[in-house]
Amino acid sequence: MSPAAFQLTEAPRSRPVVLLVEDDDPVRELIRRALAANGFEVMAAASGEEALDLANGGHVDLLLSDVMLPRQNGFQVASQIRSASPHVRVVFMSGYFEQAAAEAADLDINSTILQKPFAMADLMLHLRAAYAASRR
Repeated sequence: MSPAAFQLTEAPRSRPVVLLVEDDDPVRELIRRALAANGFEVMAAASGEEALDLANGGHVDLLLSDVMLPRQNGFQVASQIRSASPHVRVVFMSGYFEQAAAEAADLDINSTILQKPFAMADLMLHLRAAYAASRR
């Protein structure tokens, strides 16, 4: 056989890829572990800048971001990621739910915002629904 017959192609992903953005280290690690245990591939970032670097360097299906981040908020990070990859679905989380919901309404952001603290089962439900919606 010729060398061309052995071309490698990228295997289809079997697990959805979540880009997790959370500046609180213990919270980020807890969520990262829960996501991995529930069948997600996770890329974790401690800041918006780090998240943008990771998004530019790899495939992302879902963005799970805290709203309150240093220097850039989660809405700004999501906007930048979605401008480059419109297929990415977003779920936000916030300990300041009312403030985040009001800002999302002002910015016309139509994404789920989970109030911290939340049950991991609720998080998984919202992420799976977002992923299913992205596959349609």
